[in-house]
Amino acid sequence: MTREATADIRDVLKARQTVARNLKPTQLIRYESLSRLIGADVYVKHENHHPSSSMKIRGAVNLVSELRRNGVTELVTVASGNHSVALAYAAHMFAMRLRVVAAKGANPLLLDRLKDAGAEVSISGSNDAESLRLAQGVESRTGHYFVHPAEENEFISGCGTACLEVLEELPDTDVMIGSLGYGTCISSTIAVTSVISPKVRVIGVQAERAPAAYLSWQNGRIVDQAQSTFATELAVSTAFAQPFGIYARKLADFLLLTEEELHESVALAAFHCRQLVDAAGAAPIMAAYRLKERLAGKTVVLYMSSSFASPDELEEAYTLPAFRSGIPGC
Repeated sequence: MTREATADIRDVLKARQTVARNLKPTQLIRYESLSRLIGADVYVKHENHHPSSSMKIRGAVNLVSELRRNGVTELVTVASGNHSVALAYAAHMFAMRLRVVAAKGANPLLLDRLKDAGAEVSISGSNDAESLRLAQGVESRTGHYFVHPAEENEFISGCGTACLEVLEELPDTDVMIGSLGYGTCISSTIAVTSVISPKVRVIGVQAERAPAAYLSWQNGRIVDQAQSTFATELAVSTAFAQPFGIYARKLADFLLLTEEELHESVALAAFHCRQLVDAAGAAPIMAAYRLKERLAGKTVVLYMSSSFASPDELEEAYTLPAFRSGIPGC
């Protein structure tokens, strides 16, 4: 494994063979009411329909397959939302053992999903950063391969296969919008569009209360910033070197959404797409609405990247007027 490598279109094309053998392509659906709301030709790439409910299963399958070929049988990672769940599914697919280190107070729903997917979960560390260090320590003590939630070239390349599917089905795409947490998915999209369709503008969206990646992009260097968002898949407090090295240079725009806008996004996904998704999966809808004047008449693809929503998140979103009207702030 070359963790320092930069995602390359050749790596994505190679990953496509592995991903295609193990996962079905996801649907790309045009929604008429969403297109009217935005004033553009709007399609949704339903990565939330994967077995692990997220786009990250593509990266996990590609990485784990390569590790298996290299003789690795035991993995360790940190409980990091959809990344760790996708890794658990992929480890099960390739008959590998996965140990997940979770911080005290970790989301019980996440822990249940990990166990259901066959992972061994241990509670250790007072916060996510400490759990990450402890998981890395397992690698040095036991020989488990530590899978970093952001710094894995094969993972990024695997995620890029979603963009390949989009461009094959909809080559006239003008804009792609995706949520940005760890940055693996958005950087993989940029790696593909930069070579195959350079005219495509890739736009990221993040929580206003978790702006580390946004501030890093804005300043041209990695910035740490405490987070306090309810949106678990966007709740990161730093940018990560490998994905940042890709999106820092070629991300066309970057939006921050308030907590209310993130909840409204979930409501809009239910109204227009009839999808039960989390804030990260729904945020591109609100981002497109915010940018609708600039998107007018264009062909726009929104990545519905995940659907790990808590009951509290859904309850809050579905009490908003947008759940019944389909219009933000109405």
